[in-house]
Amino acid sequence: MKAILIVDDEPASVALLKRLLPQQYQLLGATDGHTALDLAGQYRPDLILLDVRMPDMDGYEVCRALKEHPETADIPVIFLTSLTEVEAIVKGFTLGAVDYIVKPFNAIELNARVNTHLLLQATKEELARKNAELREQQDLFLEMIPHDLRTSLAIIQGYAELLRRVVKKREVDAETCGLYAGEILQGCDRLKSLLNDLVDVGRLKAGSYKLRKLSLPVASLIATTLENYQDTHQGTRLRVEIPDDLPEVEIDNHSMERVLLNLLTNAGKYSAPGSTVFVRAWCQEHDIVVAVCEEGDEITPLDRDKIFVPYYRSYLTKTTEGVGLGLHIAKLIVEAHGGKIWVDRDDRRNRFCFTLPLKDPHPPDTL
Repeated sequence: MKAILIVDDEPASVALLKRLLPQQYQLLGATDGHTALDLAGQYRPDLILLDVRMPDMDGYEVCRALKEHPETADIPVIFLTSLTEVEAIVKGFTLGAVDYIVKPFNAIELNARVNTHLLLQATKEELARKNAELREQQDLFLEMIPHDLRTSLAIIQGYAELLRRVVKKREVDAETCGLYAGEILQGCDRLKSLLNDLVDVGRLKAGSYKLRKLSLPVASLIATTLENYQDTHQGTRLRVEIPDDLPEVEIDNHSMERVLLNLLTNAGKYSAPGSTVFVRAWCQEHDIVVAVCEEGDEITPLDRDKIFVPYYRSYLTKTTEGVGLGLHIAKLIVEAHGGKIWVDRDDRRNRFCFTLPLKDPHPPDTL
């Protein structure tokens, strides 16, 4: 609930404003400047309506004190005044006020100005939050990307130097050369994967990532993905719990396989040793829900909020592999399909879930 602090030395004016403003707001009242400053510091209201003419401490002094204190400096102030002199209005703006309302109050004008400045303040706060997120992502990008590039390049360079050394010394044998060449190729693959991920993130965010949707049964998609996953992750124990009669969905097969592979890879990375990764799917209203569950340590609420943020790598500290784009790419792809993705805790397991809209808007009840 938005809070508005009304400051006027006339109690009748405070009462009148409380009647004129909608009850959807938390309305606070003060009849002197010192009380107003105490209430502003305690409640951090979203807006302050401040009378200019008050004894002891006038509105200008109150506004100046508000703007000098970091905790209240960003609260928008609208002056209440019976003055119409240009100098008085300009002085209010100079002190940091955002607007003024002339007494006697017009209810329509009052509510219009209040609504406008509450909306502007909410927009300003949202922009500040977005800018903070962008700065955090930029810092993570500048920290993670150069590190991973340097690591892969160091591996490539190191094995290339070894290969050149054995050739120069004529100590060449097929097994050694094959080993060194294999490590060089793996380093190149890591660089290629990183660059592809960066390009795809940009395309997904720009809306230029083209989805080629086909009607496919979810069970078929999951079966194909699990087969590809187990080819490269032989040590992971999987348990699949998927009804045979799940309806079809319209998806880009390649992109959704990528989502599942990213979630399975993440689950395998953080699962407890010897545990099982569960893959489940079910109908829920107008969506199919797919869940990948792993029995690792519980993800904290803070990490849950950041786990799909780009370059936020490892909610645990046991691994530093990867650059932190896999889950972010999964989120972007799911959202491009009209679904949503989240992580929660189910019994002993972390559950990574995503939804896909059903092709049939009225599916049969399936558990």
